[in-house]
Amino acid sequence: MVLIINYTLRNKAKNYAPFFNAIKSNAVEWWHFLDSTFIVTANKSADEFARALFPFMEAADSIFVCRLQKDYNGWLPEEAWVWLNSKYF
Repeated sequence: MVLIINYTLRNKAKNYAPFFNAIKSNAVEWWHFLDSTFIVTANKSADEFARALFPFMEAADSIFVCRLQKDYNGWLPEEAWVWLNSKYF
C-alpha cells in the first residue's frame, strides 16, 4: 500500500529525529522530497501507520496519513515521478 504522510511539528526545541526514524522504520520504502511530506510503501493501513507515529509527537503537532491512489498530479522533479510511477497502486 502507498501512503502519503503530511505533518506539522510545532515544537522548535524538540528533537524530532525519533519521529522521522519511526516513519522510515515502519515503511518498506520511503520518499521525502517535499517539506513536511513523506510518501511510503508500507504493510500497514493509514490508521496503523499514524498510530505508530503518535508516541513521537506532541499534542500541538498535526499529522494526516492517507492511502495514495493512482490519480495524482503536481509539479515535481522527474525522479519523483519515476519513483511514484514505479509503485503498485
